[in-house]
Amino acid sequence: MSNMDASVCSDPRLISQILMIAERTLGGLVHLEKIEEMDRELSNVMEDFDRAVNVEALRQAKETSKQLLSLIWR
Repeated sequence: MSNMDASVCSDPRLISQILMIAERTLGGLVHLEKIEEMDRELSNVMEDFDRAVNVEALRQAKETSKQLLSLIWR
């Protein structure tokens, strides 16, 4: 995943659009409390995703550095 993917997920306009789609899908107006709850849940998912992307980037950097060191020390 690229950094662009993570920044798109944190775009407030995208979050608003997702919440509006969810509201229409539920068949009518959703109470403000429900929207706020969905916003919190979506924020948690995005934070989890960002952490997963960061962990994967660190894993790849570690693997790359191991490969480079093995080439240098041959």
